[in-house]
Amino acid sequence: MEILSRMVDYGFSPEVEVHYSIDENLFVLKVPDFTRTFGFAGEDIVPGISIANSEVGILAFSIEAYFYRLVCSNGLVSKTAVASRFKHVSRKALEEFPNILRQVVYESEQGQRRFEISTQSHIDDPLATIGSFNRQFQITKREAEAIEDAWQIEHGLTMFHVINAYSRAAQDASLSSEESYKLERVGGLILSLVKN
Repeated sequence: MEILSRMVDYGFSPEVEVHYSIDENLFVLKVPDFTRTFGFAGEDIVPGISIANSEVGILAFSIEAYFYRLVCSNGLVSKTAVASRFKHVSRKALEEFPNILRQVVYESEQGQRRFEISTQSHIDDPLATIGSFNRQFQITKREAEAIEDAWQIEHGLTMFHVINAYSRAAQDASLSSEESYKLERVGGLILSLVKN
């Protein structure tokens, strides 16, 4: 609650729509900042902030950049370059919050350009590319099936379509909160590989 209060102090609206997932292992809260919406190629994407925590050791408390694709409600989480992971929710996260927020804003600005470039990055065989990323990021069989199903819904021959397959797959109702968060983060990691 202190982090959320601090976000209001830094300009986030207390009435903003939030996205969250929670289960016995993981809590993820994603807050889009609609005042910074950007568009390209007929797409509207809203940058924001993701806050995640696990009390059972799945991941450390983290604050990262978040991108929300309006047309299909897909989201992805992008790791920031600052140390934004903490072993426990602590005062340190609050003390470093202004710097973390600045880094999240910077990352979302970089992500905006990478999204645009990803729509122009042609891929001859997207399913082979997805297979390669699946191996690189140790995607499970169930997660891989969700990714392929998602790609079939909105297939295309660009890196944007590959990234979108991961963020769309995260919405699969058969996946746990942990699996969904993992796919959103993998989408963010793939986006970070797009050269600015």
